[in-house]
Amino acid sequence: MEKTRSIRTYKAVTEAKYLSVENAQRYRAILRYFYEEQQRLRYWLRPEEILQAVKERIEPSDASSYNEDLLQLDLQQLHDWGNLQRKQSGKVNKIEDFKKKRYRYQATPYTIKFERLIEDLEEMGDAYGGSLEVTQFEKLVETLRWLTRLARVSFHRPGERPRYEMEDWSNEKLYDWWTELYEQFRKVTNNARDYMASLDSVQVEDAMMTEQFLLYKDKVTDYLRRFMMGLQRSSYQIEGLLVQVDRRLLQDLLHRVASYEVSIPRFEQTAWTKEDYTARFFEQWEGIWHWFLGDGSGRGSDLEDLQRETNEAIRRIARYAQRMGERQSSMRSRRADYLYLAKWFASHEEVEPAHCLSAAVFGITEMHHFWVEGPKSTEDIYCEIWDMPASDYDVKPRINGYRERTRPSKIDTKDEQKEAMLAAYLQQKAQRQSRLNELFAADRVSLRDLPIVEPFVRQTLLGWIGKSMASPAREGKTDDGRRFRLTEMGTGERIRLQCTDGVLELPDFVLYFLDESKVKR
Repeated sequence: MEKTRSIRTYKAVTEAKYLSVENAQRYRAILRYFYEEQQRLRYWLRPEEILQAVKERIEPSDASSYNEDLLQLDLQQLHDWGNLQRKQSGKVNKIEDFKKKRYRYQATPYTIKFERLIEDLEEMGDAYGGSLEVTQFEKLVETLRWLTRLARVSFHRPGERPRYEMEDWSNEKLYDWWTELYEQFRKVTNNARDYMASLDSVQVEDAMMTEQFLLYKDKVTDYLRRFMMGLQRSSYQIEGLLVQVDRRLLQDLLHRVASYEVSIPRFEQTAWTKEDYTARFFEQWEGIWHWFLGDGSGRGSDLEDLQRETNEAIRRIARYAQRMGERQSSMRSRRADYLYLAKWFASHEEVEPAHCLSAAVFGITEMHHFWVEGPKSTEDIYCEIWDMPASDYDVKPRINGYRERTRPSKIDTKDEQKEAMLAAYLQQKAQRQSRLNELFAADRVSLRDLPIVEPFVRQTLLGWIGKSMASPAREGKTDDGRRFRLTEMGTGERIRLQCTDGVLELPDFVLYFLDESKVKR
């Protein structure tokens, strides 16, 4: 099966030859007419109407010499390339028509998809397009949430997984849900990738260097900031939902989706089996998982790359705007300001007011500044300098041979202070470890049963949860070497962990501390 699929995937696409051969203008005009007519639900076309449509689409000089014989040659060539299907017309009025084998033609699926793609490319132009819409992520959250909704009657034995609402759906409804989920994911990722690529394109770089860019700077940065805020909010929900999905439930659902895909009646022959569709759906699910949570290689997820690129785009736009503003300020003429000052000086009849105005506008001429190092007596920014106590300023001789006297000083190692700090640190570490051993002494610890804990216990617990979330097996190791596994009760409830400095709300987690001899290698 793998060999057959590879041959089919990498075969020569002869259906695309019409786009770049010598008579591509005529071939494209013919197939574009087929595409437009199929949009009107007209599939089989006759040569007479094709000839008239082609003449309206090509250059007038070529249309005058284009006749039925050339059209037949073009249709035959497109049929040989696999762009057209044909069948003989059932109604023949003349013997000549019967001998000529009057055909009706229909465009093949490859041709329709090519023309649809070309139409999208023509509408897009040289721009990437795309958008950053937070609502698309919110729709993806709502679609994923179905995977964690329990059924109304969800009783199960200990050790068995609960029953979910989606298990009562029909195969058709599951197929529609899966199709909607993957289309939403593709739309989100493609739109975001295209929009970020457009911000990094040469055209946008050139536009940022123009003065008109300052008019749109605030709109673009506000658009990116709103997207970042919504992305952070939605991404946390999506990551949480993906982690909560039961793998056994997902396997059962995708098998049912694959069964419905196989059951759809199709006249064309296909080599895909139920197992092939199931493997394909699992690959698509892994693609969603890796985009939001990463592949575990340490490289990070595509979501983190998108957040980093968005922040970098905001900073880049701000830098360009700052440079543009500085350039405008440096090039602005101060002629009007100087004329206003000149008239102001000319309005004074005596020299003393003019001196005061000069001091206010230009400052004191030939002023010397003295820097005095010393402790600040106040942090008040409105305090005047003459309200502060005087400071000593050492005046040094201005001669070439002067060298400031220095006294040799010994190096203070501060060993006693270091030992005291180390002892205090080790004592605090031992006390904290003793408290952790007291709280997590059992093999099974439910977070809802913990008493009021200190801030360092909460920080340690969040560190353990983060380690287990990054592991596919939901396992981790404490600082003292104990292995543990994090599981969720599956009730969908959220608990409130009471701390001495506040309350932490989190899912209903349970920690299982594993014996090293029982850990799977």
